[in-house]
Amino acid sequence: MSQTPGDLATLEPLEPLETGAPAGAPVQMSADEAMLQSMRSGLPAPAMNPYCRDKTYYAFLWSGILMLVGTLMPFDANYGAAGYQTMGGACYLLLAIGMIRTWWGAINTNRSGGSSILWLLACFIPLVATIMTMAGFEAQKAYDMAVARGFIQGDYPFSAGWGAFFGDLGGALAKDAEASVRVGNFWRLLGPGVFFVFAGALIAELGFIGGVLGGAKKNKQLKQEKMAAAAEKRRKAKG
Repeated sequence: MSQTPGDLATLEPLEPLETGAPAGAPVQMSADEAMLQSMRSGLPAPAMNPYCRDKTYYAFLWSGILMLVGTLMPFDANYGAAGYQTMGGACYLLLAIGMIRTWWGAINTNRSGGSSILWLLACFIPLVATIMTMAGFEAQKAYDMAVARGFIQGDYPFSAGWGAFFGDLGGALAKDAEASVRVGNFWRLLGPGVFFVFAGALIAELGFIGGVLGGAKKNKQLKQEKMAAAAEKRRKAKG
């Protein structure tokens, strides 16, 4: 049997929901908390801090990255082995990791500590070692050793020395194909990883020396300003 609209049960009116307690006043954040929340909301890169005052921190981080890349590359004509597989290369790798870790943290906290300075000073070791390696490098001896060990076979033209290398480098820039081959083979005999470790250590030490000289200049300027202020104070006292 069908139902008529009158047979339907009448719905009871719904009761109003509880409004609850009044909302509290918004909590005021300090300036540091507001800046921290702003940085976290955008999820910035860990090695990027827009409030970092000293831009040399980024140069030191970059020097560690260069050294790390260098240790992952060959230190001689054997392209089957990376530099970190040697004892010296392993030490350079540890230095590179230390540089990246400490200066990454310095960028994040906007402050350098004693450990970061110590890692920076330690980069003097790979700088001297790679300079000595490149200064004493003899392409012919490196080629003979590579052939004896089976790293190189067949015809292998290369720049005979640093002077010839820079001459061939100019030819390579002028689109000389043979000069480009000699330049590339020279780098293989030397080991490209040696150059990258040298470049990273050089950037680190140049930045350190620049920071020391800059600090000395600033201290001298502050001393002169204090002396001038004291002289002005004495002059006013006499007057």
